[in-house]
Amino acid sequence: MTNLKISKHAVFQKLPLATGSSFIIGRYESPNFETPWHFHKEYELVYCEKGFGKKFIGDNFSSYQEGEVAFIGKNVPHLFKADDCFYQDDNPIKPCSIVIQFSEDFLGGDFFNSAEMTNMKKVLLLSMNGLLVLGGAKEKIKQIMIEMLNLGNVGRLSKLIEIFDILSNGQELQPISVNTISGININDSLKMNKVLEYALLHFKDDISITEVAGISNLSESAFCRYFKSRTQKTFLSFVIEMRLTESCRLLQETNKSILEICYECGFKNLSNFNRLFRKQFNQNPMEYRKQTGR
Repeated sequence: MTNLKISKHAVFQKLPLATGSSFIIGRYESPNFETPWHFHKEYELVYCEKGFGKKFIGDNFSSYQEGEVAFIGKNVPHLFKADDCFYQDDNPIKPCSIVIQFSEDFLGGDFFNSAEMTNMKKVLLLSMNGLLVLGGAKEKIKQIMIEMLNLGNVGRLSKLIEIFDILSNGQELQPISVNTISGININDSLKMNKVLEYALLHFKDDISITEVAGISNLSESAFCRYFKSRTQKTFLSFVIEMRLTESCRLLQETNKSILEICYECGFKNLSNFNRLFRKQFNQNPMEYRKQTGR
């Protein structure tokens, strides 16, 4: 999917253009669409065609589902990671996504400053927080992205402008990240990716700040400052967010009891789990389960 420019301390994603193309579109199967925590100057439209898992976009950690469409702004750090079940030998499904990537000046420096692109220029600004595309807009864009794969260069460009028209209406766009987070520099990606990989592996366990700080080659206090500067939240609150996201998945997809889910997701007692869940979602786990139809 990409060329990875690797320095002593970082991974930086440099996106290759095919001959005769001003933007990138492709379908990528796991693990090729699962890139490290990274950012790039291009805007990115992602249709998660098959599979599900976890995603980091800006300061947000959440689940992604099959059929989801996200629009990610330039230099916004992001990562998609398929669920562990897809790495089992007996699972015949390979997660895949269709991805479009384009730079702000891919049709010339004045294209998005034209009168016709006034509303789309506003959407580009909103995408700096990451956007979920919902409803009818999502369904239209999914179909167009599939069609684009089989078109020539001019046809693809025409369809991309059609997507811009749909996004420009802006009625079915939901911000993903609370705060606008931009990649710091190309020497930051690998360090942050190691932290996130550690968190993904251990968020259900008793996570040691000392250990995760060691992964970053930082003291505990320096790591806490570093992590908050990159995500606008403490590492502890981020871990709690991961546990709550996983608890939502289990509430929706399994018949496990609330108590079982509480302990499986890393919480120490039910009352604390209920309190944190209500604080995050304005309802308790049982109410959430009933609302989602389980």
